[in-house]
Amino acid sequence: MATKHLPLDQLGWDHLRALLEVARGGALAPAARKLGVDQSTISRRLAQVEYSSGGTLFRRDRKGIVLTPFGREVFTRVEKMETALHEIQGLTADRFGQNAGTVSIATMEGVGAMLISRAVRKLHERFAAIEIQLATTSNYVDIARRESDIFVSFFEPPPKSLHTQKVADVHFHLYASASYLAGREIARPEDLAQDFFIGYIDDPIYLPSARWLEEFVDAPRIGFRATSMFSQLFAAQEGLGVVLLPSYAEAESFGLIRLLPDRFARVPLFISVQYDLQYLPHIRAVFDLLAQLMAEKLAAQQPAASA
Repeated sequence: MATKHLPLDQLGWDHLRALLEVARGGALAPAARKLGVDQSTISRRLAQVEYSSGGTLFRRDRKGIVLTPFGREVFTRVEKMETALHEIQGLTADRFGQNAGTVSIATMEGVGAMLISRAVRKLHERFAAIEIQLATTSNYVDIARRESDIFVSFFEPPPKSLHTQKVADVHFHLYASASYLAGREIARPEDLAQDFFIGYIDDPIYLPSARWLEEFVDAPRIGFRATSMFSQLFAAQEGLGVVLLPSYAEAESFGLIRLLPDRFARVPLFISVQYDLQYLPHIRAVFDLLAQLMAEKLAAQQPAASA
């Protein structure tokens, strides 16, 4: 069926959403899934927007479908329209007391399992009509491209139209199993100079654990690395070596012994949301309460620093 050519001011919001989602996902397929239509529909909508705007919006390269300079200008302005629409939706929902919808959260495995999952019951009790979707990953989640509504991480994402706030400081301690220690007493960092350590795989996306380990031990000898906090924890539980774990891992409940209890690394935890999405009541509600619940949980777990 031939594309019906419409003046720019008669384009529907579905056409402009197709532009936004293809630009964010770099392909037709994810945009089609997000909008609940097939790829041919997305193609037709893009063709209509290009015809109506009078310029080429996208080009293909090895990375997929990318915006042209003109397309970037159009995309920026359509994003502002989307922000305004979300603000209006927020005003409407506030007025009528609506607090329902789906909120997607992306974070690392350990944070998701040990902090966020344990907050979901209270989130549900407060907001029964909101569905929480939690995706844990070892890869960077580009929240600026709408891969999730909320992102929780140990690094502060670049602004890129994000609202980010610090949740709290997380304390990281050294742990080992009784079988590994075999009766040894660890009284000072120097006692660990010859020990075997467990850490994260060297990659910018993973926690900079090597830097934190070096706050305890000079040039730690790491013999096992994993992207998973639980893989590290269970390796330590089996007596493999010494591991650096966050307080929320509750390592003592897995039989691990905290070493050098008066020494710890302090690492900030951040929570981020799109500027425009924060105006949607259901997302704002989850963002605020989740930040509060995580901060309370971490505060209860942090031991007082020694004088």
